[in-house]
Amino acid sequence: MARQQDSKQHLDNELGLMRQQVEQLEQELQTQKKIAFAAGIFQGDVTVRTLLEALAEGVIVCDQGGTIVLINRRAEELFGYQLDEVVGHSLNIYLPERFFTTHTKHIEGFFKDLHVRPMGQGLDLTGKRKDGSEIPIEVSLSFLHTEAGILGLAFVTDITARKQAEWALRLRNEELDAFARTVAHDLKTSLAALIGYSEVLADTHMSLSESEQDEYIMALAMNGRRMSNIIDELLVFSSIRREDIAQYPLRMDIIVDNTIQRLNYMMKEYGARVTVPDSYQMAMGYAPWVEEVWYNYLANAIKYGGSPPIIEIGSEVRENYVKFWVKDNGQGLTKNEQRRLFEPFTQLKPQKFEGHGLGLSIVKKIVEKLNGRVEVESEVGKGSTFSFYLTRDYPQTSTSGAN
Repeated sequence: MARQQDSKQHLDNELGLMRQQVEQLEQELQTQKKIAFAAGIFQGDVTVRTLLEALAEGVIVCDQGGTIVLINRRAEELFGYQLDEVVGHSLNIYLPERFFTTHTKHIEGFFKDLHVRPMGQGLDLTGKRKDGSEIPIEVSLSFLHTEAGILGLAFVTDITARKQAEWALRLRNEELDAFARTVAHDLKTSLAALIGYSEVLADTHMSLSESEQDEYIMALAMNGRRMSNIIDELLVFSSIRREDIAQYPLRMDIIVDNTIQRLNYMMKEYGARVTVPDSYQMAMGYAPWVEEVWYNYLANAIKYGGSPPIIEIGSEVRENYVKFWVKDNGQGLTKNEQRRLFEPFTQLKPQKFEGHGLGLSIVKKIVEKLNGRVEVESEVGKGSTFSFYLTRDYPQTSTSGAN
């Protein structure tokens, strides 16, 4: 009796397995039918096929279960999969795993309420390529009633370039807003000082001693120079978005001398000493921008240097580049501070010194637009060396107009 029951149980199991296999086969046949039908619709007609392949968007056709039945060539290019690699697979093959659950619900919702619409309006949609990389995408949804059932159509656009442009614009606007606020503040401060000293001289100059008059005049000159430097920075900031800058062999000695003249009032205020080399290695660049690099590096070396600041300038050839550097005797920087230095809105010691925290980020932009790079070497208690690299001047070209 027990043997008969075991035999019956075994037979039931076999029948159940066979039913599952038959159901699975039926599903596969149904999918293949939809695939064949979709291929017939979209590829059987030359005009439709040409239109499908001419679209700038990737086109993905799926059934109500989210199974892919057809894609066009642009979809192959976008995601890296060939047609035969995805047909019969779930749409999830195109998605990061974190979206699987919600996407399944979205597919069900779409087929319950069919209408043409953008997918995930207001959301940042992301697709996954065959190599595992992710791309921002924009998807428009449509549908088609067929004899094999309703088919969903997804028109996919890679919006990587747009997202990059949006991010660059957002960062630029944030920098511009911050720069405008701080420039306005710095200009107002210097202007207030100019007005104040001028009024004192105008009202009481007859009663002031000669040394007091000299002191006020020096303060006027100092604040005037500050305002001039702020305007120079503003002009450079507005010009670094230009794409048509021509690079020339640089007269670095003249550029550095101009920078030191701009910072003369500051050097006197801090008692700074700057040692310059007899000559500089020749490099290519755009003089107004490079002067701003030197200005920011030297201004920081003066502000954050020792007491008094002792600063050394130099240059040396490094393969296809020339390394220009400013070395100070300040407190030095931690590794974390070094990593943050060239980020926008970073000011490591805002409580002690004036400044807008954008100078070094602008320096980085300038140097990179000149095909170079920036660098900092520092150790706490042993000062810092700020460097920038420019390409070497191999051609024997004229230096006229370089300064």
